[in-house]
Amino acid sequence: NIMKKGQSALEFLMTYGWAILIIIIVVGVAYAMGLTQPCKWVGTQISQFSDFKIENPKFTVTPSSLAFDMASPKQTVSVTTISVSGDGTGNTVSPALPKNQGTTAARYTVTLSSVKPAANTCYSADVVISYSISVAGGLENYTSAGKLSGVAT
Repeated sequence: NIMKKGQSALEFLMTYGWAILIIIIVVGVAYAMGLTQPCKWVGTQISQFSDFKIENPKFTVTPSSLAFDMASPKQTVSVTTISVSGDGTGNTVSPALPKNQGTTAARYTVTLSSVKPAANTCYSADVVISYSISVAGGLENYTSAGKLSGVAT
């Protein structure tokens, strides 16, 4: 009678052991395929920019840079600085600033002094654009902040 109880307990443990082993293998395969990184599912995200239309961001690990197309759909502005923080930091921009920016998109590249993510992993960068607008009597200074995220290359 004790042998039957021992055998059923062993069968119970073996069944759960195999189930746990299969779960561990499935999770390991999902992690190895990169399925645990949400940016690979949702793609590039652009949020919170006011006064600018930002498109086609590309975060490059080597050489370290963040490039994007930017246009000011409402009016012509003079961009004075673009600074990046988060998974990459920097504020050296090409083409050199200031640059008058209107409705036609221009490609800006910010050289990053430090980069946290590796290639093919998720990045998140906070971007602050400082600019001025000509008004009667001089210039008015503004900032526009937003977030870019996606897969680093």
